Amino acid sequence: MTREMIIKERIRFFLLGVFVIVGAIFLMGATTEKSIIENGRYQISAWGDGGAHGSFIVDTVSGETRIVYMYKELGNGKSMVKSNLNKPYSLIK
Repeated sequence: MTREMIIKERIRFFLLGVFVIVGAIFLMGATTEKSIIENGRYQISAWGDGGAHGSFIVDTVSGETRIVYMYKELGNGKSMVKSNLNKPYSLIK
């Protein structure tokens, strides 16, 4: 191989490498805006005291809070239960 052919081959492989790297960077950065907003949108928390306990979900975008589960002792063997387990967030009131 001549020196000129070696230089052309190196330039060709260099440009091929640059195109592969630039393509990979574009593909890794490709995302939709919705997936960024939805990531980490909802947070769950639990609470409790001597006679009651439960959990709620907070929508961090709107600030809205919804009770998912609540159990409260009313005394005299009575209790109050509110359960929204296994329901989508939009159906919890």
